[in-house]
Amino acid sequence: NLRVFEMVGRGAFGTVHRALDPQLNRRVALKLLDPGVDLAHLKNRILEEGRLLARVRHPNIVDVYGAGESDGRVGLWMEFIDGWTLGAEVQAHGPMSAEEAAVIGRKLCGTLVTIHAEQFVHADLKAHNVMRQRGGRIVLMDFGTGQPIVDADERRLAGTPLYLSPERLAGGPASTQCDVYALGVLLYFLATGAHPVDGETREEVERAHREGRYIRLRDRRPDLPDVFVAAVEGAIAPDPAQRHATAGAFD
Repeated sequence: NLRVFEMVGRGAFGTVHRALDPQLNRRVALKLLDPGVDLAHLKNRILEEGRLLARVRHPNIVDVYGAGESDGRVGLWMEFIDGWTLGAEVQAHGPMSAEEAAVIGRKLCGTLVTIHAEQFVHADLKAHNVMRQRGGRIVLMDFGTGQPIVDADERRLAGTPLYLSPERLAGGPASTQCDVYALGVLLYFLATGAHPVDGETREEVERAHREGRYIRLRDRRPDLPDVFVAAVEGAIAPDPAQRHATAGAFD
């Protein structure tokens, strides 16, 4: 049994705790659904997340150690990342240089290539789901919103509106190009501290897309190198046909 210590994060339906595996004397992060949460699809999602992470191996993807149900609660335990999110880093220190953002982008392109090869989409790539571990390792977290590509559900619109592609907001299914779009928005944010389309709610973001209220990266930061601007703009093109076809093409 795991020894559970303090809570280190909270989501809509559960919490993340620092815990210890006493058998291996190893720190872990334990993701638990809240007591009383008995919706079958939520239980299935957290177990599906564990199964995906168990088969996807990449140095920039969090390692999972186990998943299960005990005393009416469903949990998932994984490596404990001692560090901070990229969102917190930009908030504390301001926008990054193009060079630093590009290094992070290349690592995340590799993670998406690996995930997509498993016929899966992450569907919630954003600055607060990517951590920088002490020592510099970049780690993609939180696969709970992910979906198999073959049966991605158009009705299950989850994720953070500022990072959702226009076609996804309009009701289209999650796709690999939606992940490419989200990575482009992430790099835009790392370089500017802002997003290409603004809005507090899904409806506001969707309206901004429809009305073309999109701020080009060059207008936010004129000093950025042309190659970086072209790569990011090629990821966040509103028309998927004008976007990088794959995460590998983005890299």
